[in-house]
Amino acid sequence: MLYPQTTAATLLNMPLNRRQFLKTFAVSAVGSGLISCTHKKFLNVDEDIFLSGGSYLDGEKTQHALIVINMTQQEKRVIDIAFLAHGIYIDPRNKYRVFCFEKNGHNACEIDLQTKAVVRQLQADNNQLFSGHASFSKDGKTLYCVETNKDNRQGSISIRNTETFVSTHQLPTLGLEPHDCQLKDNVLTVSNTGSSGAGFHTPSLVSIDLTTEKLIERIRLDDQQLNCGHFEITDNNDIVIASAPINTDDKTALGGISFRQENKDTITMSQPDVVIQRMTGEALSIAIDNKNQIAAISHPEANLLTFWSMKDKKIIKAFGFEKPRGISQTLDKKNFVISYSNKSAMVKIDMQDLTPQVDSIIQPTLASGEHLLNWSVSLRDVMPKRLYN
Repeated sequence: MLYPQTTAATLLNMPLNRRQFLKTFAVSAVGSGLISCTHKKFLNVDEDIFLSGGSYLDGEKTQHALIVINMTQQEKRVIDIAFLAHGIYIDPRNKYRVFCFEKNGHNACEIDLQTKAVVRQLQADNNQLFSGHASFSKDGKTLYCVETNKDNRQGSISIRNTETFVSTHQLPTLGLEPHDCQLKDNVLTVSNTGSSGAGFHTPSLVSIDLTTEKLIERIRLDDQQLNCGHFEITDNNDIVIASAPINTDDKTALGGISFRQENKDTITMSQPDVVIQRMTGEALSIAIDNKNQIAAISHPEANLLTFWSMKDKKIIKAFGFEKPRGISQTLDKKNFVISYSNKSAMVKIDMQDLTPQVDSIIQPTLASGEHLLNWSVSLRDVMPKRLYN
């Protein structure tokens, strides 16, 4: 690997200057926009195809859409929907069938990528709000939807039949205002982000055995000023947690990054100070290079990208980036891909030296959602080869 030895002193010399970074990229981005159609097969499982929520101006109206980008062909499709999509999930039985969820809202929908059409408009039950995240069961017959009761903020997992979207029953998340979730080996892990004034409820990750419907484990952070917003569980069951500050009214409040190795204590990063003090607002999206144990994390309000060694629990690299949001990976596992900028751009970052590839920038993509899903990579994770081929 080509990662340089990093200290607080060298970090001060890294390109944390947003203006300098954007000036370098602005010239290179000219002429690299996406086209709308070609004669090649667009939904090619062997090319890098990304899904994200987005929006565009339709006259004076803002129209939300699911943005589908074939980065290999530099081509996109825009599928109009009624809300800004947060989490996007592929049906394990049908690679062209995806479900999109609104963040802290009533809306969801089912989309057919082949016909570029919304098949069903879906709604949360009365007094319930979707968090924006969900998980499919391995067989695709069940959707586990993370939801919040808007009256008392109590969290629940709504267990829904995929075909009817009817909720068969609900499991409590044992916390307030849950958000992210991940299903692994029939254990659903959910992040509770809310806290109560009396201190009874605090942010935590809870792991629930879906067979017994019992709590297996609760993980709390040692920093009580952070929530447990988004997280990723690695191939070896380590956890990376990206947190927003609990006090969202304070624009100077810091977000945070925490690591937790299986059966060990959770550690929140506090060094180097030059990076930690730049991490204002929410730490948002996470992508993990499992081979090299590197976590890439976006900090949109801080205009910052950070890269961490999960093994050593240390910063590797950090630099300024205009409004980075979603992070994913290329199919060959050689690059991270970042969606960023108010002008909605995307760029590859080489995993070997963590350097943005200026000649890979494409804009405008219209992809302004907070997450970025590589459809081709996800297919290989959720379904057998005979199905995704």
